[in-house]
Amino acid sequence: MMKDVKTEAKELEGWSLEGEKIRKSFSFDTYFEGISFVSKLAVYAEGVQHHPHVTIDHTNVTVQWTTVDQGALTAKDIAAAKASDNLLNSGHI
Repeated sequence: MMKDVKTEAKELEGWSLEGEKIRKSFSFDTYFEGISFVSKLAVYAEGVQHHPHVTIDHTNVTVQWTTVDQGALTAKDIAAAKASDNLLNSGHI
């Protein structure tokens, strides 16, 4: 049995479900580390043609995923959140 996307979203470590969006804040030691993370995330997003909303506030980067053209949270967002975490933890998607 497949899990509902919202159930999956609730199981993602550190991610909060906000309506049809999931959000997570990442903290870095320096501004440039955060920018490097965003740059790598941008390469991933462009590759899958699914782009996050990103807010950069000095050493904190907040990433928000939703599938705008669906007006809903989808499996693409769950995959993108997992890819974001993998990028942070291993440097690779």
